[in-house]
Amino acid sequence: MAVRSHAPLIRLARFKVEELQKQMAEIERIRASIHEQISRLEESVPEEQGVAVESREGYLAYGSYARSVIQRKDKLRASLNDVDMEADGLRARLEQAFGDLKKYELLEERRLSRLQDAVRMAEQAEMDEIAGQRLRRAH
Repeated sequence: MAVRSHAPLIRLARFKVEELQKQMAEIERIRASIHEQISRLEESVPEEQGVAVESREGYLAYGSYARSVIQRKDKLRASLNDVDMEADGLRARLEQAFGDLKKYELLEERRLSRLQDAVRMAEQAEMDEIAGQRLRRAH
């Protein structure tokens, strides 16, 4: 019985891997964006401190500004934590998808190797038959 090609499974597994890689890239873009937002907030604090020192109104407003910066950074860090947890789950799914793809590729390689072996054996049997016929004719 001939074993069917694993090509459809390989195509499906490759598609799954590519989709998960795209999702992972998107998560990395989100992570970079969150880090950038945190950095901008941290960079804005010294500027606002300088403004606060220059005027009484700035000094009075700085407290609420500082609280809002702290709250915003806390929310961004929580979002970053959520994104990291999602990335961990996605990374595990991606590893599984890579494993499946490799498994299907190895199965296909083995199938093709067995097919090639069968063809070589058939060719050798044919050559042996031809040699036997020539030998019989010669005697």
